[in-house]
Amino acid sequence: MPQEIAHYNGIYGDQKAIVAYDYLQSQLIAPRQRLTDWGLKPHLHGNLFQLFVLEAGRAAFEAPERVALITPCVVVIPANTVHGFTFSPQVKGRTVTLAEGLLDTILQATPDVLVELNAVHVLSDFSAEVPFADLLALVQQIHAETHADLPGKQLALNGLFKLLFVKLFRLLHHNRRKAASPNRALHYFREFQKAVTRAAPFEKKIADFAQELKITPVHLNRICQAVKGRTALQIVQAHTLRRAHNYLLYTSLSVSEIAYELQFVDPGYFTRFFRKQTGLSPGAYRARAYQASPGGPPTVPAGAQS
Repeated sequence: MPQEIAHYNGIYGDQKAIVAYDYLQSQLIAPRQRLTDWGLKPHLHGNLFQLFVLEAGRAAFEAPERVALITPCVVVIPANTVHGFTFSPQVKGRTVTLAEGLLDTILQATPDVLVELNAVHVLSDFSAEVPFADLLALVQQIHAETHADLPGKQLALNGLFKLLFVKLFRLLHHNRRKAASPNRALHYFREFQKAVTRAAPFEKKIADFAQELKITPVHLNRICQAVKGRTALQIVQAHTLRRAHNYLLYTSLSVSEIAYELQFVDPGYFTRFFRKQTGLSPGAYRARAYQASPGGPPTVPAGAQS
């Protein structure tokens, strides 16, 4: 049977948390005396932003596809994102969790930073300007300030968070400059991705997306091919398939309910789309996935990886 995706108001496992505007948690991930790996099952936090700062050890991240992490690394997880982790017993790191409202307040004067952090990022390629040691030191200071009761505590935390987020923002830009794609093309691609997430499946044609970006459909397709090796339509299809995969494996909603959650015009259209992409109906896909993976959901289908 499909497993319901766990939804926590507070940190993982906290079913009773009442999240206030200034909710903030800082915790250690310490090595454990055990022989097997352990972790956090796929879950989400509706209104919490999280950072996982891993110093050492093996780990894997699932959001939704499973990715082996190279430590040291920083994982950025915006609110309302399904994610899970597997850790080796030797893993060492820290997590910082804060209310989305607090994040908005801290970054209200820098909306470009806020937009950049409103996406999942796995950062393991650090720079001379932003070494991992600097990020770790800031997270350690945040941890110390969070667990102390000193005058001006909120002001100090806001300053530390601003510096941490600016450094993450600079690191993202540094890594982007190292990529093969020109900055302008990457800008268009990221804006296209955002537009796809806001639209209902196939509500817009590729020409509509291109017009919003003030470029031609041919130019948009060339950018998508350069950045991801896929056409713009394939990226739209992959996004929709990824969301369908999450609903089928992490909820007990019926196929019809999923179709309407995904804003398809009718369940039949959703079923035809899904079968064309995967070779299976949504119901058959769900049944086969849990027969093949009794211990948990399988990885997202190849067609959904964008």
